[in-house]
Amino acid sequence: MRLWLVVLSFVCFISEANSLNVMTEEFPDFQYTNKEGVLVGSAVEKIKAVLNKANIDYVLSVNQWSVSYNAAQRNPNSCIFSIARSDSREKLFDWLFPISSFSTSFYGLRDKSYNIKKLDDALNYKTAVIRQNFSHLYLKERGFEEDRHLIMISSFDNVFELLATRKGFIDLVILSDVQFEHKSKTERMTTLLEKKYTLPNSGAKLYFACNKELAPRTKNKIIEAYRALYQ
Repeated sequence: MRLWLVVLSFVCFISEANSLNVMTEEFPDFQYTNKEGVLVGSAVEKIKAVLNKANIDYVLSVNQWSVSYNAAQRNPNSCIFSIARSDSREKLFDWLFPISSFSTSFYGLRDKSYNIKKLDDALNYKTAVIRQNFSHLYLKERGFEEDRHLIMISSFDNVFELLATRKGFIDLVILSDVQFEHKSKTERMTTLLEKKYTLPNSGAKLYFACNKELAPRTKNKIIEAYRALYQ
């Protein structure tokens, strides 16, 4: 009897170890944890539909973006969403299918005067951005420097309070417009902010991307499932 329990535990361990690791971050309204502690959102619905259609066992985890981003590059049996596709990331992952398009903007205090008519004008301000996310890489590629122009933060949880209470330390925050709209429904501090400038990144898309060493058979099953459902 004890031997059977050992064998059963071993089989369960192997099954879990072979599950696809799917990693993400809190990124309303694409993916976020609701009041019941369940991960929901438009991206989550699409990911689950595709993976279930592909009949793939997976484990879904939510972490800070930098944690998920780095882990997805290290772990061969892993994927990540919702990740913006860009030139600097192109060779880091295999981009299996798109999730949605998105736009990103600088947001600042309503009662503060800003002079941002083009992207370079934002170099005169300090902008809060999450390390390794799309906006961070996009701005770095265009001359924005960490600590000088960009203030690294781990999440946007308290950034609205920082903007209101620590003027001079942070002037702007950069958010996806959908993200700001979602937060404005529940966070009172968002009423103090307004959009100041939208990045000229029309056509940018969020993807479900996987480690380049992920088994080709698994990748093909996911791609075929996506095409069956959405094409």
